[in-house]
Amino acid sequence: MIENIIYVRNNKKDEVFKEMEKVIEEDRKNYNYSIDNIQTYAQAIQPHFTIWLNSLLIKKVGGQLTEENCKDEMFGLIGEGNHSILCLDYFAQLGEYQLHHYSEGYRIAKTIYKHINKPMVILSFLIMNELAVSFIQDIENVISKIGVEDKTYIDVHKEADSIESEDGHGIKLLVVLEKENASVDDINLGIHLYRNFYNELFSLNKKK
Repeated sequence: MIENIIYVRNNKKDEVFKEMEKVIEEDRKNYNYSIDNIQTYAQAIQPHFTIWLNSLLIKKVGGQLTEENCKDEMFGLIGEGNHSILCLDYFAQLGEYQLHHYSEGYRIAKTIYKHINKPMVILSFLIMNELAVSFIQDIENVISKIGVEDKTYIDVHKEADSIESEDGHGIKLLVVLEKENASVDDINLGIHLYRNFYNELFSLNKKK
């Protein structure tokens, strides 16, 4: 469990971006990208990510920007289809999913659902995921080494979640975070949830 600390002191998108990126880059150095952990990740992140994102739309958070992200997740950007199916099919290429992938993924995902009625916390958590392009690059490096040539999931997410473009999902949601005047406490809790979520999934102490 990661200690709950203060990461940001205001909700201005530039500062939030800087602090979130700092956490992402620091934590990923300690991840154990074993095949087993990656397949548990697939079950923990999907289809839950799509549900968490749609919860913001239901609560009318972010208007058109949130709606655009929801459409991309549900229907795809360039004909790749639903991102939950894309994710689960992609990581199934690493081998058949085992019962512990489902059970562990479900257990870890439940920690996020506890905050489903706090849209700014969920938004902060989702932004962390969308900004983690370097994490996706790490996954690509691992998978390419074992001979998986299909890169559809990776390519789609590197484009959709680009931090170099104003159209990147994380960049657009940072605008929403500031416009919605999210509290510092909610933003910090969302970052904290991200850290716990990924450190549980990719702990170096877990079996390979």
